[in-house]
Amino acid sequence: MALGGVFFIAATAWWYVFFESMLGDDVKAASACFYRTTESCALGNVVGLFSDVPTYSPWALWAAVLTAAAGIVVYAAAPRGNERPPTG
Repeated sequence: MALGGVFFIAATAWWYVFFESMLGDDVKAASACFYRTTESCALGNVVGLFSDVPTYSPWALWAAVLTAAAGIVVYAAAPRGNERPPTG
């Protein structure tokens, strides 16, 4: 779960740094690019090839979401230490 949170923060930072280098203060214009690749995002990725920052991919966000979801499932399925064994 925590690893998913770290991945999410990293994906957010990568998205912000990449699009801020191209759009400046108008980085919110690329908000759809955070979770999917639109035509304008793909164009930005081509322009971004000439940038110092690696081209952002929404796969980073979805990897973070899946990692967090897997952590939640594992946490929910884990046995708790305070449960009493059945008496018979």
